[in-house]
Amino acid sequence: MTLARFFKHAFADNIGLKAFSLAFAVGLFSYIHSKEEMQQRTVPVSVIALSPQGSERELMTQIPPAIHVTLRGTARAIDALVKSGGLAPVEVDLRDGQRDSVVFEASTFNTPPDVDITIIDPPRIDLEWQKVIERGIPLQASITGQPAPGYVVKGVPKVEPAKIGVSGPVTLVETMQFARLAAFDVTGLTEGVFPRRVAIDPPPNRVQYTGPQNATVTVTIVRSMSEHKFDERPVEVIGVANAVTSPRTVDVTVVGAPEVVRALRADQVIPRADLSKVKGFNLKEMPHGTLRVPLEVDLAKAEIEIQPPIVSVRW
Repeated sequence: MTLARFFKHAFADNIGLKAFSLAFAVGLFSYIHSKEEMQQRTVPVSVIALSPQGSERELMTQIPPAIHVTLRGTARAIDALVKSGGLAPVEVDLRDGQRDSVVFEASTFNTPPDVDITIIDPPRIDLEWQKVIERGIPLQASITGQPAPGYVVKGVPKVEPAKIGVSGPVTLVETMQFARLAAFDVTGLTEGVFPRRVAIDPPPNRVQYTGPQNATVTVTIVRSMSEHKFDERPVEVIGVANAVTSPRTVDVTVVGAPEVVRALRADQVIPRADLSKVKGFNLKEMPHGTLRVPLEVDLAKAEIEIQPPIVSVRW
């Protein structure tokens, strides 16, 4: 058999069956091929939010940087879309400060004809707005470190200005009690008055401070003091002999440097009622009488507190 006759019989014999087989194979291939190409794929889509500027309302809802969109189409079409950069970002215009929600629909996105959108996540974002208010709150200073040995911080730090303006959503601003300043470090300081510019700690999110972002904090450092109470010290009368006081004894509290207070003895703490210092007193004109006389204790480098501070002197 020649080669020509072989090919003739191969193509001509059972031509109907062969045509049917070929058509079935082509159809099956097309069906399977189309099924393999159809697919779903989820891709991110950036969200660009245009926020209001200088508005009397503040958006409290967090707009996500992207949403997720599920695409359905041929593999070739989806691959081409992804390779070209995906879906264009979605612009959300919130500049009027009035929208109650943002709705994402399939028509929002520009897709090729052979690509459909089946799922949008999230399809809707509800928006919460709050009124923006401004009020003044105190500035609070704090101390860190320790002064040099033998010295202490006197009183509380002085802050100038004492208040700062704060602006933001009403629920945040109304709950703020104070604005905190960075700590004032007193490490190693000795006696004196120390003013220093101190920065204000950053405000909470969504809140702004109005005015300078720092304040002057003044700290006073003094020698450390000791205190000792001398009970029932007898009162000495000056200016009249044989005078009697009521009460006869008083309590004297001495405040001073530790070394001064430690060195004091009780017999050095003498409360005196000096009649010569009482205005209008004249012993010749008043050989007898009673006067209310303030007490004093003569001690250098110390502060004195006497209880009671005034006694009655009778002579």
